[in-house]
Amino acid sequence: MKTKMQLILKKIRFELLWPYLIIIGIALVYALPQLHIRGIYVGADTAFHFNRAFEAMERLKNLNFHNSQISLYGFNKSGRIINALYGPGLGYFFGIILLITKSWLKFQLITNFILTIGSIGLNYWLFNKYSKQKFLSLVFAILLSLTSYWALGYWYQSSGGMPWGMMFIPLVLDAGVQMYSNSEKPVRVIRLSVIMSLILESHMLSFVLSVGILSVFFVAGMVVNHNRILLLKKSVVAAIISVGLTFNYWLDYVNIIRTQSILNPFVNLNPSGLSSNIFQGVSFWLIILSIVLVIAFSGKLLSWQWLLFILGIGFLIVSSGPKFILDHWNNIGFLRTVQFPMRFTLLGQYLLCFFSVVMLSRLSDTFLFSKSVIIAIGVGALLVAGLTISNSFSSYYTSNKKFWEDNDYVASKLSEYSANKKSIIQQIVGSRNIEFQKSIDVVNFAAPDYLPGRGQVFYGDKNYSVVQKEVIDPKVNVDKYVNKKGNLMVTWHQTKSHEVNLPVIVYQQSLIVLNGNKIIPQESNDGVLHVRGRAGVNTIELSVKVPRIVQIGKLTPVLVTLIIVGSLIHSRRKR
Repeated sequence: MKTKMQLILKKIRFELLWPYLIIIGIALVYALPQLHIRGIYVGADTAFHFNRAFEAMERLKNLNFHNSQISLYGFNKSGRIINALYGPGLGYFFGIILLITKSWLKFQLITNFILTIGSIGLNYWLFNKYSKQKFLSLVFAILLSLTSYWALGYWYQSSGGMPWGMMFIPLVLDAGVQMYSNSEKPVRVIRLSVIMSLILESHMLSFVLSVGILSVFFVAGMVVNHNRILLLKKSVVAAIISVGLTFNYWLDYVNIIRTQSILNPFVNLNPSGLSSNIFQGVSFWLIILSIVLVIAFSGKLLSWQWLLFILGIGFLIVSSGPKFILDHWNNIGFLRTVQFPMRFTLLGQYLLCFFSVVMLSRLSDTFLFSKSVIIAIGVGALLVAGLTISNSFSSYYTSNKKFWEDNDYVASKLSEYSANKKSIIQQIVGSRNIEFQKSIDVVNFAAPDYLPGRGQVFYGDKNYSVVQKEVIDPKVNVDKYVNKKGNLMVTWHQTKSHEVNLPVIVYQQSLIVLNGNKIIPQESNDGVLHVRGRAGVNTIELSVKVPRIVQIGKLTPVLVTLIIVGSLIHSRRKR
């Protein structure tokens, strides 16, 4: 009897685990190009995230969380505010991985592996929850993640941060459907608050899009749900808890933004050039399949399924950059900040993929499809997408080879470097352990994001030249280090007394001590520190003034977390 029960339990565990074992296998396969060639993926945002990770790693290693708003180790030790405003949680997650590996190659291997498993795994979980079709759900999860550049390729090849926020979208869609269809328990308060906190700590744009999706389902739920007060109350409580869990982020954001104007990412003057073509690739096939399924179930679609279909089509239309939207793209603040219409692509694909799996499951139930028919549908879908998956996999090999073969390409993505030193950048970035500390010296982030300033930023404009000339390649030779107090020290030598621009960025919160004397920072419109140095050796000490209320408020996430854990333990004991 015991043996029989053990066999049954093993079978149940295998039934639950085999899709996830396949997903892990896929993640391992996708690591092969990098394991084989030992190249490093470099793209448009590689320097940005490498510096974020290095900054967080050094803070963790030195247990230095003083002046947490500014960059003391990464971003040329310039005092720039970056991590505090851009996914601070993800930045420290990267820092932990980098602290353990001390290698950019291993850092990428591990982050790629985690993102691949997370993206495919959460897709599969969502699809299977609503379709009860394991094989079909796994197939569509694989198709979506491996054929859409914005799911994995954007991180692999360009180090774009959006896939880390979008990875949690399946959890957002599940929460949205529950708001609409579950009148007894429309919101799982703690779960939703944690999900939204994770997204905010990963990627702000993904957070904004997630709030938009939930808002649509919330409004629809308020219309059809007879228990509206419960939905409203639980949604408000979830929002309050989420704000509490991310209160440190909001404090930094308000504290910085209320005192000065900060430059936003550059304005894309040609949004049509970075639009998606919805008549090719996975978007086209999902649109066709969704329309066929809508026709097949004409009059029988549930309201929340209509929401999935309409929102999915809507996001894909926006991502394709229709003229009536492009004509006003840069006149709308949100769209101007989004920059590229293509960034809406993955969200539309998520929604239509979810819709298609659910409707195919209904089709299977209606016509009592056998397992062989379901398998045939899944295999057919894989065959259709096989060429795209194969091409994307081959592009990873090409990108890795390019790292070792194209010095100009690597230098253009990581550094503005003299021609005679371009050939050694690959070796510097590829160094480990003791030599690894030097690798950040050739990884320069030249964009002016989050610098003090007014007006719009355009690619390659004067704001970019300021970063290059004043921060990355300054006229004055300086030595930078972090002292025992956790403040940034900058020393330099002058032959005579004169005014000089230093490769340091100052904000309204910045505190400057010049040669032992506290001074009021004098900066240009772009935030570059301007001082009058004396003849001989000069030293400045840079720190940030943080109001006492902000310092105390940063304990809020810890307090909220303790309350959540305590309430969970109490409710479990009560049950």
